[in-house]
Amino acid sequence: MLPGHGCLRERVAPMKESRESRVDGNVPGRGSTFGQWVPRALRRLLTACMFAFIFLGIRGVAPFSRWSLNSLFLALVLLVILFLRFEEREYGAREVAAVGALAAVGAAGRVFFAALPGVQPATFLAVLTGYAMGAETGFLAGALIALLSNIFLGHGPWTPWQMLAWGLAGASGGLLGAFRRPKSLLAAAAILVTSWGFIFGWLMNLWFWLSFVYPLNWTSYIATCSTSFWFDLFHAAGNLVFVLALWRPMAEMLRRYRERFRFRYLGEGREWASSGGDRQAREVV
Repeated sequence: MLPGHGCLRERVAPMKESRESRVDGNVPGRGSTFGQWVPRALRRLLTACMFAFIFLGIRGVAPFSRWSLNSLFLALVLLVILFLRFEEREYGAREVAAVGALAAVGAAGRVFFAALPGVQPATFLAVLTGYAMGAETGFLAGALIALLSNIFLGHGPWTPWQMLAWGLAGASGGLLGAFRRPKSLLAAAAILVTSWGFIFGWLMNLWFWLSFVYPLNWTSYIATCSTSFWFDLFHAAGNLVFVLALWRPMAEMLRRYRERFRFRYLGEGREWASSGGDRQAREVV
């Protein structure tokens, strides 16, 4: 064992036990165990229930025709399905800590800017997390931002929809990985995060429209969206300011954090390699 690689030594025992496991990303995956089969089965069952509710609601079968309840149920089911998908993966302690820290910062920022209508860093941080740490991690961070901040701002039937909307914003950050040049990346991030200022508002208007507006048609939905235009505009403008001011330093910080603590297991008697490829340590097992 080479000196200075204590963080790698901590993972020797778990890696030995996963010789036959499938490797998912940089972390060895779990084998086909009962604990993994249960979330998959539950996820498929909930997906079937979600489509059944949609079908019965469209057909007008009572009580499924009450879209105020259906919308809340569908948002909750979709969140559970996605969180069960995350449960099937193995996250390192440092990755979980990073997600928790970013979610806490986003929640604190949203509470701090609560006096300004629509202006808050939650969308920016969710997209940034998705870009730096992957789409699934971005979704998790975005959903947690809404859940934590509403402890102070108030929970209600809007909370699952906010979790879903900010989670999707975080997941969309994974699309930015296709951009390599710094200038094109910054421009793409500015466009994406600014657009989410309006997309987030439209998704929340969808919840309000399904819950409180009658009749449900395109005219009433467009009228609902028009009432929130100024709030969405402030949200988009605030997102653009956050991107231009903070994207580069925070993206570089998260990139260095990720490269510092992620590595791949190459197999028995082979090398432990950091994902950055600049440091290696050989461990004979």
